[in-house]
Amino acid sequence: MPYLHVHTNVAVENHADFLTRCSRATALALEKPESYVMVELSDQRSMLFAGSDQPLAFVELKSLGLSPADTAHVSHKISTLIHHELEIDISRIYIEFEAPQRDMFGWNGGTF
Repeated sequence: MPYLHVHTNVAVENHADFLTRCSRATALALEKPESYVMVELSDQRSMLFAGSDQPLAFVELKSLGLSPADTAHVSHKISTLIHHELEIDISRIYIEFEAPQRDMFGWNGGTF
């Protein structure tokens, strides 16, 4: 059930293409089937980082079973994608990781 939400102050020209690449990259980084990946984009947001409105991104990634041992690897993969896709300096990207408990995440009329 990976869920990736990219918040950015950058205008993304083609949402569908960007989301497709994010979906694939998330599945690969987490080694999970893409059929479970959900992605969302919130672009052109009013955002500041370090007092500057230069391009930036805040990324939320929720995934069942995500281990703290894996977050550095996943952070590198997702940051690299955002950097290449949106031309955002990696130092201006925050990623928040969350690993919900299976019984606290619903899908298909039940929980995981």
